[in-house]
Amino acid sequence: MRIELEGIALEVEDHGDGVPVVLLHGFPLSSETWTPIRTAVEQAARLITPDLRGFGRSDKPQGDYAMETLAGDVLRLADRLGVERFVLGGHSMGGYVALRLAASHVERLAGLILIDTRATADTPEGKVRRTVAIERIRRGEAAAFLDEFIPNLLGESTRGRAPRLATELRALAAEVPDHVLAGCLAGMRDRPDGVQVLSTLDLPALVITGQEDTLAPPEVAHQMAAALPRGRLAVIPLAGHTPSVERPIPTAEAILAFLREHFPPSPIRITPRRS
Repeated sequence: MRIELEGIALEVEDHGDGVPVVLLHGFPLSSETWTPIRTAVEQAARLITPDLRGFGRSDKPQGDYAMETLAGDVLRLADRLGVERFVLGGHSMGGYVALRLAASHVERLAGLILIDTRATADTPEGKVRRTVAIERIRRGEAAAFLDEFIPNLLGESTRGRAPRLATELRALAAEVPDHVLAGCLAGMRDRPDGVQVLSTLDLPALVITGQEDTLAPPEVAHQMAAALPRGRLAVIPLAGHTPSVERPIPTAEAILAFLREHFPPSPIRITPRRS
C-alpha cells in the first residue's frame, strides 16, 4: 500500500499480527529483499517493510538522502500507521538508518535488529571510495558501478550455488535513479560514528551476520553485539552480505527466536460459559 507522508509517499507492506517489526532494506535494493522471510516472520509479528525514499515503488525526489532524513521518514511512517513502539531492524544501509533513529528516538523502540551493517563511520579510505563512486555515477557510469558492486552483496557460496540471485539483485538496483544512488552514497559517507550509541541502547538487540560477508565482516558484528547491553549474535553459515535472500530459512529462524523470546504473544483468555 502507498502511505502519504508530508512531502513524500512510501510504498509499504504491512501484514501479520503481534509486536510491530519494521525492517529497512539495504543499498541499492528494496523491500523485495525481505520477501523470502516475510511469511515466516509474520507468524510472530506485524511485519512492516517500506521501500525507503528513492527505492522500489516509493517516491524518488531530488535532494537530501542523509541517513537522518531516511530515519525521519521511518518515524513519520510509524506515526502514520499508529505504531507507538516497535522493533526496528535494518540491513546494511538500513542498519545505518536504524542506528540514527535509535540515537534520536530510542523511546520509540522496543527492540533492535542489525543485519550485516556496522556502527562505525566510514574510514578515510572508505570515504574516498564512496566519493569516487559518486563521481562515476555523475559521469553516467552508474551501470558499470552497479555491475561491480552487486556481486559483493553475496557470499562466495551463494555466487556458486545460486548465481541467479546476483541477477535478481542487479535488476532491483537498475530501478534506482542516478541521483538516488549518488545521494545515498553521500549520506552513507557522511554519517556520524554510532559506536557510542550502542552502549546506551538498553533494549533487546539481535545482530545478524553472514559468515562470508566481506563488506561488514563477522568480526564487526561480534563487536556490535558485545557493545550492546542486551545484544545477541547470530551467524548465518554460507551467506554473505544479504542473508535474507541467500539463506532465508536460518535468517528467519534467528529473527523468530529473538521475537519469541522477548515478545511472546499474549495468551488467549477463554471465559467459561455460564451454565
